[in-house]
Amino acid sequence: MRIVLGPGKIIGSLFIIAAALVALTILARFQVSSRMERAIGKLEDDPNGRGKAIYYTIGRVGTSRGNTVNVKVQYLYSVNGQSYEGTLLSLNGNAYGLRSEDEVKRIIAQLANASEIPVWYDPKHPEFSVVVEPRVGVEWLWLAVLLVLGWLSFKYLDRFVLTLKRTK
Repeated sequence: MRIVLGPGKIIGSLFIIAAALVALTILARFQVSSRMERAIGKLEDDPNGRGKAIYYTIGRVGTSRGNTVNVKVQYLYSVNGQSYEGTLLSLNGNAYGLRSEDEVKRIIAQLANASEIPVWYDPKHPEFSVVVEPRVGVEWLWLAVLLVLGWLSFKYLDRFVLTLKRTK
């Protein structure tokens, strides 16, 4: 059996390469998250008396078309009886292209109103921490879609192109 390099194989290969990149991203995130440990923290009070120490601005950075949210936060947490202060909050890399501005405001309001917040820290260096907004595994969905598109392209696109050529 001879394999012909047609459009199905070329496009299918591109989908498979994209799926491999998504899989590497999932693997890297898994390695980092499996190394982190969870602690309970709390937001510090704003020194100006305006509630909790969490401030944000929503908009675009420079000429970027993507929506971003820039958050400043101060929180306290303790590991093995030692207290630490953190300032890092992650809302999907501060981009919210898939979310509305109202949803981002709701997430920040929930954090500001919570008595305790989840803090993830590096056990080897507990001073390195982040408050991460929980996410559904969108990467897994992308991986599945890319793999299915790659398989469909490999299996059926060449047949479809040949069928179109025969009907002309």
